[in-house]
Amino acid sequence: MNSRHKLLRQSIRFLLYILIALFALFPLLWGLKMSLTPKYDYGFLPKHLTGSHYIEIFHKKEILVYFANSLKVSLGTIVFTIPVALLSAFALARFTFKGRDLLGICFLVLPMLPATAILVPLVAYFNRIGLYNTISGVVVVNIVFSLPLAIWMIRNFIANTPKTIEEAALLDGLGPFGTLFRVTVPMIRPGIVSVIIYIFISCWNGYTFSYALTTSPDKRVLAQAILSFIGTWGTNWGGLTAMGILMTLPPVAVFLIFQKTFIAGMFGQTLK
Repeated sequence: MNSRHKLLRQSIRFLLYILIALFALFPLLWGLKMSLTPKYDYGFLPKHLTGSHYIEIFHKKEILVYFANSLKVSLGTIVFTIPVALLSAFALARFTFKGRDLLGICFLVLPMLPATAILVPLVAYFNRIGLYNTISGVVVVNIVFSLPLAIWMIRNFIANTPKTIEEAALLDGLGPFGTLFRVTVPMIRPGIVSVIIYIFISCWNGYTFSYALTTSPDKRVLAQAILSFIGTWGTNWGGLTAMGILMTLPPVAVFLIFQKTFIAGMFGQTLK
């Protein structure tokens, strides 16, 4: 009797998991279906499959420009954010100085501020210093908004590593920078990869800053381009959903490639 009840509970739980997963994945599955079916096929199940929407997208030269712009913004933000965040996090975790706790609180509070609140002065300021309507301007803003959380995340990874190993390295004459890059960084490698993936996904999906700081079509990123296509492509839902599916591929690929390292970093584990 008990085994029957246990089996029934497990079955109900399994069914609930499936329903929740289907509910969460339905927009993605529906978009995938729309991108692979001919125009005006609005049925729940596809009658025919076609790759015409994807072929049509790759015939548009501007798509490659938008893809390259998204890549520049994401990689540029990572390249400049990680070294600064690493040095700042090491100082915050290992050195004692006046205002350290207040600085840590600021790093936690700053990401909570709505970016739209400063868009107007930001546009005016960037216009004055010559960064308006440039990819560099979008990268700079993404660096500024990614840094606080990146510093705080890396700081926590460093704080959870044994300080005695670093002290032994210092006694051996490595020096602060040698200790950081040859001892600390290898220990927190999963954590750094987690931060890199977080920044990449955040910048890749970013829309607000590129929309506010660029006006030229050749400066658009993918997220911005998809919304602009709603106006120019009308009801070409197949093309629009194909663009959406293509946009999700790089973040998913990055996650799958670094899956083990990312999960280890998020849960403070080390890799063998």
